[in-house]
This record gives sequence, structure tokens and C-alpha cells, in this order.
Amino acid sequence: MKIPMTRLLRHLHRLAEQTSWRSFWVALIFSLLTLAGGLTWATILYARSGFAPRLIEGQLAFNPAQTRAWYAALIEQGTLDIYRRTQWVDFIFIAGLLATLFILHLMIAKARRNEPGWQRLALWLAVLGPAIATADIWENLVTLMMLSAPTTFPSALAILASTLSVVKWGWAVIGTSLVLVQLIALAWQRISRGGAPRPTNSSGV
Repeated sequence: MKIPMTRLLRHLHRLAEQTSWRSFWVALIFSLLTLAGGLTWATILYARSGFAPRLIEGQLAFNPAQTRAWYAALIEQGTLDIYRRTQWVDFIFIAGLLATLFILHLMIAKARRNEPGWQRLALWLAVLGPAIATADIWENLVTLMMLSAPTTFPSALAILASTLSVVKWGWAVIGTSLVLVQLIALAWQRISRGGAPRPTNSSGV
């Protein structure tokens, strides 16, 4: 496992070095727009579905009977399909999130080219951040399985979905903190040096 990971980090280091700042910024803006668009659309559908609990309350319920009751209410309202559609649209948000995490950490690695410790941290997080964030994908897939049998799904699925939500929200807190620490440290360094990082290649590869 160590050799493939080392090789992967080497490839990511090369990618960070060879990609221009302009290309990085275009990719980051596109990923952020995808993230924001998916989140907005999913939020609208979630509200239209009339799903009773708030987002975090529903995801961290760990209560199969209560979840079945919430789904039964959607069936009565005739909005179960809208809620199901919310889960599919959420994949757009997830794609934007994973891309944003990956690109942002590569940009930090590029800016930290002369600081091996910080650069290695950014490269590791470019791998680990999106990998852990895929818990959101698995949570959606489990939820879709539950929605295929909304009042009779196995109890274990509700427990699994909530467990994946814990991983997702836990990483959201830890991952955001790590990104902020890196950005603050980078900004402080640039301010103390009296300059911003200078791109070495404005044309790309």
C-alpha cells in the first residue's frame, strides 16, 4: 500500500507543479459553481418534498421506525418522488465538493512548493479529503435503497445511513478546519514576507 500511495503522491506533485495558476482557478471556479448549483437545486427539492425533519436531524436519526414514519408521511403527501429526486440531485453537489477539495489542495501544494512539510500535507489531503467525503455518496445510495421500500426497508439500512452521515459531517468539520489552517498559515507567511506566491508558468503544462 505504501508504494502505490507514494507513487500517487508523486504524480499529484507533478500535476500541481505543471498546472498553471490560470488553469487551477478556472477549474476551481467551475467546481464551486457545480457545488453551489447542486446544493441550491437539492435544497429547493428538499423543501418542496415537505420532509418533516431538518436535514441533520433526519440524517442522524439512527431510528428506523421514525424514518419509516417520515417516509409514510411523504407517501400520504404524494411527495416521495420529489424527495427521491433530491437524493439524485445531491450527487451534483457531491461531484462539485469532491472536485473542489481536490483542486484546492493541489493549489495549496503548488503554493507550498518550497516547504516540503506543508506541501506533503496538502498532497495527502488532496487524496484523503475526497476519499472520506465519498461517505456522502454511500449515504445517498443507502437512502435510495431505503426509499425503494419506504415503509419496509431493513432497520440496518437506517443505522448504516446515519453512520455514514456521522462520517460525512465529522469530516466536514475536520476537513474545513484543516483547509482553514493551511490557508491562514499560507496567508500569514505571504504577509510576513511581503508578497504573494508567484506563478512559475502562466500558460499551463
